[in-house]
Amino acid sequence: MDLNELKNRRLALISMMHSDSIAILSSAGKNFRTKDVENPYRQHSDFLYIAGLNEPNLICLISKNNNEYKSILFRDNTSEHEKIWEGNRLDNEQISEKYDFPEIYNTSDCKEKILNYIKDKKVIYVEKGLNDEIDNLVFKELEKSKKDSQKEVAPLNLITQKLRLIKSNYEIKMIRDAAKVSVEAHKAAMKKSKPGIYEYELDAEIKYVFNKNNMHFAYMSIVGSGNNACTLHYIKNDSVLKNEDLVLIDAAAENNGYASDITRTFPVNGKFTKEQSQIYDIVLNAQEKAINFIKPGVTWNEVHKITVYEITKGLKELKLLSGTIEDIIKKEAYKEFFMHNTGHWLGLDVHDVGEYENILFQPGMVITVEPGIYINLLNNNVSEKWRGIGIRIEDDVLVTENGNEVITKDLAKKRNQIEALCNQQNV
Repeated sequence: MDLNELKNRRLALISMMHSDSIAILSSAGKNFRTKDVENPYRQHSDFLYIAGLNEPNLICLISKNNNEYKSILFRDNTSEHEKIWEGNRLDNEQISEKYDFPEIYNTSDCKEKILNYIKDKKVIYVEKGLNDEIDNLVFKELEKSKKDSQKEVAPLNLITQKLRLIKSNYEIKMIRDAAKVSVEAHKAAMKKSKPGIYEYELDAEIKYVFNKNNMHFAYMSIVGSGNNACTLHYIKNDSVLKNEDLVLIDAAAENNGYASDITRTFPVNGKFTKEQSQIYDIVLNAQEKAINFIKPGVTWNEVHKITVYEITKGLKELKLLSGTIEDIIKKEAYKEFFMHNTGHWLGLDVHDVGEYENILFQPGMVITVEPGIYINLLNNNVSEKWRGIGIRIEDDVLVTENGNEVITKDLAKKRNQIEALCNQQNV
């Protein structure tokens, strides 16, 4: 990570901290699949944001005195055992220079030294629940200090979630690059699709594109064909693709911790049926109108109202919903077919941090826009011709000074474009 980027983040952090305070961040621990077999390591997002390091067993302190700060790290150099089994990591001197930690101490010394750092601070910022040892240390010190001074423990994540809402140029580039690879992966899956293959074969095609670009998946891929597309977070991906079914793919790459998030729905055999086309066009119209509305000063609620209105209107025209549009929306009858929100924040977490209510969009925010319609096979309230159709269309959108930019615009979503891609064969 760029050192200036890290320094700017820490300066932004201390600008929101009390004049005499300290922030304590704990890294994520190792995660084991079975016994001594590890899952791929994923750093805690706040720690990655402030410290920049993608290693377990670390503690980072940001100490503030008036408007000056000091970065302190607790970390051990690579042991002889680790050198044999895992290889060398950067040594502390290299870490100090690369990540701006003028003070690095062994983790075995952390309790004593942390107590010394926090004893004279008025406010201690910590994210409770991440590290039990740190929590116990901080709250014991708080109990002790109550007798002779005022000391406060404050939630660090209330600050970091505000900082992380607005993306820097570095962060936007990370998301752009992840989105570019995700677009390539979706195109490969569309070209691979045909009746008789399995959902996991499309999933494998997607992951191959991620891997060859040195990226990991941002979340477990959803590859839902036929009625499976009506399960919002379907991840079994083990059904066979059938002729005249649709397949919904919600999959995206993660780049240096930053997620993209794309969903496309397309016909297994490369040709939409009449009913699929009608539902698809409702979803696409709702998504495009919502995206066109996005700009600084807009709220999530306003964007969601647009998608709800357009989907309700379209379903009413197809006689899948009855009554006036106003009554359908008031009674939330549309939720039988569109039961989730229109989108979410995007960043270091695929469902990134930040409040939703009464937040005005600002330049630098990155969001998803992902309306959908899901008509389950078990839904006896509708004609059989509609059942088993599940459609979601999702793009990543950057709020700009004058409106917005669709980061994932290079991936087809018009029906004729989708069909053209599906009818190309991967060589």
